[in-house]
Amino acid sequence: MNVAVLGAGPRGRNATRRCLRAGHEVRLYDSDAHAVMDSIDAVGQRLPEREISDHVDGTTGLQSAVSGVDLVLDTTAGDVDERRELLTEVEQFVADETILVSETEESVTAVATGLERPGRAAGLHFVEPAESGLVEVILADQTTDATRERVREFVEELGGVPLAVRDAPGFAAARLELAELVEAIRVVESGVATVPDADLAATRTEEERGPLARADERGLDGVLESLDRLASTLDDRFEPPALLRQRVADGHLGKSTGEGFYVWKNGEPSSAAELGQRDAAPGDDSDEG
Repeated sequence: MNVAVLGAGPRGRNATRRCLRAGHEVRLYDSDAHAVMDSIDAVGQRLPEREISDHVDGTTGLQSAVSGVDLVLDTTAGDVDERRELLTEVEQFVADETILVSETEESVTAVATGLERPGRAAGLHFVEPAESGLVEVILADQTTDATRERVREFVEELGGVPLAVRDAPGFAAARLELAELVEAIRVVESGVATVPDADLAATRTEEERGPLARADERGLDGVLESLDRLASTLDDRFEPPALLRQRVADGHLGKSTGEGFYVWKNGEPSSAAELGQRDAAPGDDSDEG
């Protein structure tokens, strides 16, 4: 299969790597030529087992990127209007049977409204952690059954497990994950349990990381943004707890900054004992009890 990946950022780089591993031919597009070459170099370093130079082309020309491909995967960081405009332009250069896929947390239905053939549009959301292999196939109101089946097959070719979901705020996986996270934060905030004990209560095992540790890994600023969006489009079940807002305001964003709900050292979250020392320190303003 010939795949055009739009956007040479982290998501585009990841999509390119997945497609190459699946044996697809890739054209990587970005308006920034340096970003394209840097991404191809980075992908090559992660795929030492395969010579990728014959299987990926980089370009700053949109028409040359998408002409003749079977599937276009938009990984750009644009909002709904920007994605709609981009895919409307893409549609001018592709065959009638080409599938247009957006990797997004935005409404795929809204993006597809600009297309002459909106039934060819669908969305993808790679569920964290990546090890789960779950990939939400987002079905816009206009998505045809044929498009759904082709995107499902594409996900399986990438080694993923497709999960078909209707286009709705938060889709399915994110809503379930964030609902659990909000309750875990409230348990800590109200003094019912400590951070590690709340995570243990959620997972029932010490072998898996709980919702608070996973939130740290994702980045608490991103979590807060997602919750604010869901709270505004759904209801106050997703209203971000004050403890989360305080962590973000203090610059404690999780693993990336070394501290969030946990203290992170060498890529690992702190133990219960270490957290106890932190939370007992003079001047600490945590509500974790």
